[in-house]
Amino acid sequence: MSVATVTTENPPARRLRWPGFILAIPAWAWWAVFFVVPVVLVIAASFGSKVPNSAGRVSYSNLSLGNYREALEGGLDGTFFKVLVQGMRTTVLGTALCLIIAFPLAYMLAIKMHSRKGLVLGLLAIPFFTNFLIRTLAWRIVLAPKGLISNTLIDWGIINSRLDVLNTRMGVQIGVVYNYLPLMIFPLFVALDRLDPAHREASKDLFAGRLRTFTQITLPLARPGIIAGVVLVFVPLAGDYITANLLGGAKGNMPGNLVASQFTQAQNPALGAALAVILVIGILGVLGLGALVGMLLGLIGRRVSVLGAALTALVAVIVGVFATGGSVGSPSSVVTADSFVAVVVFLALMAGGAAVLALLPRPFDTLALAVWSVATIVFLYIPIAFIVGHSFNDNRALEVWSSFSTRWYGEMWDNTQMTSAVKTSFMAAGVAALISVVIGTLAGIALARRPGKWTVAFMALLLLVLTTPEIVDATGMQLQFVWFGGIFREGMFPLFIGQSIFSAAVVTLIVRARMQGMDESLEQAAADLFATPLTAFRQITLPLISPAVLAGGLLAFTFALDNVIISDFVRGEGANTFPTYVFGLARTVMKPDVAAMATLLLGITLAALVGAALILRRSGDDSSQIAATLTGS
Repeated sequence: MSVATVTTENPPARRLRWPGFILAIPAWAWWAVFFVVPVVLVIAASFGSKVPNSAGRVSYSNLSLGNYREALEGGLDGTFFKVLVQGMRTTVLGTALCLIIAFPLAYMLAIKMHSRKGLVLGLLAIPFFTNFLIRTLAWRIVLAPKGLISNTLIDWGIINSRLDVLNTRMGVQIGVVYNYLPLMIFPLFVALDRLDPAHREASKDLFAGRLRTFTQITLPLARPGIIAGVVLVFVPLAGDYITANLLGGAKGNMPGNLVASQFTQAQNPALGAALAVILVIGILGVLGLGALVGMLLGLIGRRVSVLGAALTALVAVIVGVFATGGSVGSPSSVVTADSFVAVVVFLALMAGGAAVLALLPRPFDTLALAVWSVATIVFLYIPIAFIVGHSFNDNRALEVWSSFSTRWYGEMWDNTQMTSAVKTSFMAAGVAALISVVIGTLAGIALARRPGKWTVAFMALLLLVLTTPEIVDATGMQLQFVWFGGIFREGMFPLFIGQSIFSAAVVTLIVRARMQGMDESLEQAAADLFATPLTAFRQITLPLISPAVLAGGLLAFTFALDNVIISDFVRGEGANTFPTYVFGLARTVMKPDVAAMATLLLGITLAALVGAALILRRSGDDSSQIAATLTGS
């Protein structure tokens, strides 16, 4: 019998080929139920009405625009409109400052530095992964009127009275720039690090100056990193109310404050939902306007580079003058802590300084970049140094230094409320990380190995999860969990869900990036040897991606441990986490035992970060790839 006959009579069994998106179904379902539905509920609730004598319930029986009319009552002079404009001003300035401060550092690290790049990236990663609430709280110590810096400046005769920055708009501005600066640095570094040096060399060979090379070659090629950094900073900053609560006092209101107050204090979630929708519309409007302005400035910069920088500075000053009613001539408008003009003038000076830097002789431009980079890193570490230092403060008031002592590292264990909150944080973060790893790993594999038409919709959902203001997620989940009732309003179950939404998206990106850089030949060979998909996954795929899975799990754990806003909205009765516990003490005189516990948690976070970096390093990644992986870039 011939081979042809055997082949015809006994054809090999056809294996069932599953749809490419099947591994992404758990992520689809998780985000559809606990992200899409809550966002839809926020929109629906904004047309509903408050249910009298209820714990945050909304009636959808009589939909109307009443909440929007109440939110915008008074028009341009209304409370929410004023706070929205004030918040957008803080957000725009904060984003611009982050870009201006971060770009020279990212440029120095990616273009000029060839050795010890990994060390500097590690130094930058530490503030990035330090607990958000703790590093914000640390600025209360730095800026305290009776604090070390204030007293030192008075003793040296630099100032005549105590610092008056805390509980002002300037205090909020400093805090948001500090908190969101790392989110700008890493995307910029990844974009600049991926540039082909041949493009800049070709520009120089064609006798283009350094400024023209920068504006016409480097800057356009770095545009993806700039756009990513701006979006990553602007969107969460616009919805942030934690920084405003801790550093701004009565003068630091952000739109998120008003949204949160309607849900947590006024018990009017319908009005709060309308405020949240208006906030999102404002964010999208400002981003759209910013994209248009960026295109126009790009056209100017390509034609007349030096003039373009000068015009940018001039436009910034003019906008600042009009935004403050033309009070730029008033001395108080420049020196007071709440001065918008002072910040805009600083932006103008930085824009002009960038042009001057590009014209400096070559040794001096590198030196200037190095000095700027060192100053930026010092700025990132000042609050961390203060929170760690004040954990050894003998004074019972956290913000006032008296003498060195280690007493609080023993006494913090006697604070049962705080230790219970820490235990809750670890348990919630651990379960949320486990959920994130399972969902994110499967979704990442599907994106890398089974791309198709479904990928576009899935990536759009993934980006929405990553970029939607956290206040919208939090309010939506609270509405949903109140609606569900039962276990969704009790204990830690709501924390498991809420803290896993963002973390699962991060794990998805990390695993996807890892899979895209892997050779498929081993998996194909396993299939050719008739290994079942489960066997191939267990014996081939999983060992290859295990570094990314472990790193993603560690990062998911740190993100969940750091969560404040969602935890504050969705936690059940008695399920207080360490961030929500500290946030509840924001208006009281805190003791250094909080700093001692924060220092301990900082050490644990650093250990997780180092572990993730070592895992990726052992798998063959260099420092640039590790930075891209850890930041989802």
